[in-house]
Amino acid sequence: MKHIKIVDITKTVKFLEQEVEIKQLTVKGIKDLQLSLDTTKGATDIGGLATLSIIFKATVIGADEMTDEDFEKFPIQALTKLSNDILVFNGLGATDDKGETLGK
Repeated sequence: MKHIKIVDITKTVKFLEQEVEIKQLTVKGIKDLQLSLDTTKGATDIGGLATLSIIFKATVIGADEMTDEDFEKFPIQALTKLSNDILVFNGLGATDDKGETLGK
């Protein structure tokens, strides 16, 4: 399968009434994300915000340039919805047979 060209797969989703582009992570991307998450295990992660920030910065196009202070300005509800969209797009979220998110 070496002949298959690896391409970035992205999707545009709504965030704060605007559009942002999210990307699907590769296996290596998931492993790198897991390593980043492992480094926060000992730190205080109030409500999972550090985890959410790491996922956000790894998957939202352009967010890797944001500081933690920039991230903290977003409303938590909007971040939660976006993180759910990210998880579903990366095959890690629970959806029904129509692609709708379970547990709404």
